[in-house]
Amino acid sequence: MSKFWSALFGKKTSPEEEQTPERGPHMPTEETPIENDFAKKFTKLGGKFIYCEHLDQAKEGFHAIINEYPSEVRELLCLDPSLAEKLDTGIVLTKTNLNAKIMLCSCESLVSYDGSIVVCERQLGTNKLTDLPETLIIHAGTRQFSKTVSDALKNIKHRYADHIPLNITSIKQFKTEVDADDNYLNYGSGPKEVYLLLQEDF
Repeated sequence: MSKFWSALFGKKTSPEEEQTPERGPHMPTEETPIENDFAKKFTKLGGKFIYCEHLDQAKEGFHAIINEYPSEVRELLCLDPSLAEKLDTGIVLTKTNLNAKIMLCSCESLVSYDGSIVVCERQLGTNKLTDLPETLIIHAGTRQFSKTVSDALKNIKHRYADHIPLNITSIKQFKTEVDADDNYLNYGSGPKEVYLLLQEDF
């Protein structure tokens, strides 16, 4: 586990890990790791995430979130039944009921530049972000970080070279109204309560 994740989630590091080599006065400024940038900006926007070293912890994290809504979650909106099966949700699934309390999905990228999460039709289908439940649980891996939205779009183009998906958008958690000059990918999106199940090496 990286030193960043150890510090962020209270994991103890060895004395060797804690030692930081001295840097000369003429050395270039050390760049902040993109996962560090993402975590700070995502949580500042109001996003909540649970770090999971393995799938069993992701399952536990999912059920901990669901337990916050014990009387409200009767159906789970999820367009990927295999994801629901992987997390052992135990909740009736729906692909059409946009009035469900919670939606479960994966994502394409976690963007460190602004703390956003990029998704597309593979997660949302043809639905607009504004029409989806106000609570989203997103399962992602530590290999899905992108520095910018542009990098995320390039990754999508490379990943789906034969059939580039539609409905690409960016999810953010806003506490105030979206600024008029904000990224065009956020146009028309409303505030969402976002939980991120962030799984190591996935």
